Amino acid sequence: MGGMIGREDSPHSRAPCNSQGIAALFPTSGAFTLLELLVVVGIVSILAGLSLAALAKTKSIAQGAYCANSLRQLGAATQMYLTDNNHVFFNYYQGVPGGRLWYFGFETTASLSSPEGSRTIDVTQSPLYPYVLNVGGIEVCPAFPYGQAIWKPKYKGASWGYGFNTFLSGTNSLIRTQPSQVIVFGDCAQVNTFQAPATPKNPLVEEFYMLDNVSLTAHFRHGALANMLFLDGHVQGLPMYPGTLDTRIPSQNIGRITPVGSMLYLQ
Repeated sequence: MGGMIGREDSPHSRAPCNSQGIAALFPTSGAFTLLELLVVVGIVSILAGLSLAALAKTKSIAQGAYCANSLRQLGAATQMYLTDNNHVFFNYYQGVPGGRLWYFGFETTASLSSPEGSRTIDVTQSPLYPYVLNVGGIEVCPAFPYGQAIWKPKYKGASWGYGFNTFLSGTNSLIRTQPSQVIVFGDCAQVNTFQAPATPKNPLVEEFYMLDNVSLTAHFRHGALANMLFLDGHVQGLPMYPGTLDTRIPSQNIGRITPVGSMLYLQ
């Protein structure tokens, strides 16, 4: 009896029993099964998709905030200009000796007749330039498709991605009794099919400089919203009015915030 107890308690006699028990509790395999691999790949794909969507949303929000800040600075510059000029707005453009003075710069007669993309603009001659300097400068909107194949430059490089309410040209700002309802500047672009390298079969997007009551020039580039600067200084993202999408490049969301012909927000 005593010998048997001793033999069962020896390490050599217990090892086989314990090894078999561990193997039974924790079976091992040399590779993943196909089902396991598919589950892992599926989980990774879902996580990657969620991460990319979150990153894209964060980028869009950041671009919208950056753009809104530029418009607020532009609004501050405009108010300083109005204060110094009897509250009368600058013109959308006017003919001057040697060329054309846009509200965003001077363009020579030679440049006006130059091929698209090679034109030049002297921003230092803009009536707003001294005031823009005072507020720290206005940057181009980061959500505009600069550098993409769909972009057609008008000038040498990026120049201006905001459009001016042309009905304000040369008018007195004080006659507006509801400044919170009058747009001064906003996200702007145009689909071009008539100036090389654009063609009817190859429509391209270009910077544009005006907002009016007929043109499809509002650019809804911030999560289907277009940032608009109002005369009272606030910036608001507005959606596209149904049925006004420029279908030549529908992915760019260029259209209007009001029906064609409407003067809402313009006067």
